[in-house]
Amino acid sequence: MNDLVKGTMLLAGGIVIGAAAALLLAPQSGEETRKQISDLAGEAKKRATDYCEKVKNDIAAALEEKEEATAEAAEPATEEA
Repeated sequence: MNDLVKGTMLLAGGIVIGAAAALLLAPQSGEETRKQISDLAGEAKKRATDYCEKVKNDIAAALEEKEEATAEAAEPATEEA
């Protein structure tokens, strides 16, 4: 895993932990806090799913490019006269 992905994951994790801590320490009712945590968890799940889908599509595109390049390299050279 490259450094950019690791850094992004650490940043996202820090944001989630900070937001959760802020919600737990905020002066409001328990019901409001639980709703906010639930909403935050739902948003984090959606973002993680979207990010995973993007990574999956990027990997599929890279594999397709590799296969095309390999197929082109394997084709016999033809000379036009």
